[in-house]
Amino acid sequence: MNIIQKIGGAIGVGLLLIATSVSAADNPLLDKYRAEGATIGIAGYAPYGYKQADGSFSGEQVELVKHVLNEMGVTELEFVAMDFGALIPSLVAGRIDMGAAGIYIRPKRCEQILFAEPTWGQGAAYVVKKGNPKNLHNFKDIANTDGAVLALLAGGTEETLAKKDGVPDSKLLKVGDKAAGISAVISGRADGFALSAFAINDIVRTAGDLIGVESSGSITEIGGETYQGHGAIGFPKGTGDELKANMAFRDAFQAVLDDYLESGQYAEMAAAWGFGPADAPSKTMKELCGAGL
Repeated sequence: MNIIQKIGGAIGVGLLLIATSVSAADNPLLDKYRAEGATIGIAGYAPYGYKQADGSFSGEQVELVKHVLNEMGVTELEFVAMDFGALIPSLVAGRIDMGAAGIYIRPKRCEQILFAEPTWGQGAAYVVKKGNPKNLHNFKDIANTDGAVLALLAGGTEETLAKKDGVPDSKLLKVGDKAAGISAVISGRADGFALSAFAINDIVRTAGDLIGVESSGSITEIGGETYQGHGAIGFPKGTGDELKANMAFRDAFQAVLDDYLESGQYAEMAAAWGFGPADAPSKTMKELCGAGL
């Protein structure tokens, strides 16, 4: 190595140290998570985030978070499974540092927490018993069929969608998690269990024949309008200096996520759970926070 290369290398290292120092000063949460680790809330179901037989966690949202945080130097990660409806309150209360459960970006949620940009968009769906005995294919069918009951996650977007298509409260059975929803269908307490189309497809693909259920089909029209739910990683919000710190970390996270997306590595990873080019988001986080479901 000649002297010019040595000088150039020294300058490069020096610039890197300066950049790291400035980054830490401007981003106190990054420093904290590097030293103490981060806690990530999940809802405990595929394809977003779930616990595997060996005790480890995986899923599209989990693997996304693992990659981005590891690239940021945050290597100690604790994944905590909870009811979907507890995710946003847990972020607001500071009990978790991030939410990685395919949380849809909606205006009311944007008032409570921060979001990264969405990485995908999709329709809704629900599981029904094999053969679809009541011929249910969308939320309007639930509304218009005597005695039809739809199970859905408490606090989930599907409740808003169902009501927008005329399903009354009396036909909705709110449950805490995926297992309870599937159980309601199998036992006959509900005629369908609604989730995102990705999640429903995963249930049918992995256990449909075993437990005797099938999909209603993807629902992409709600209230006469084209519908696509967009999921993203959620972060605490807060006010004042707390908000500034949370936004700085979210923005740093987004910068690494952008690189992940542009490299093609995200698409390769997400394909394992059925995510493809047709599922690309059609709106930005700002657009979703400003209007829509």
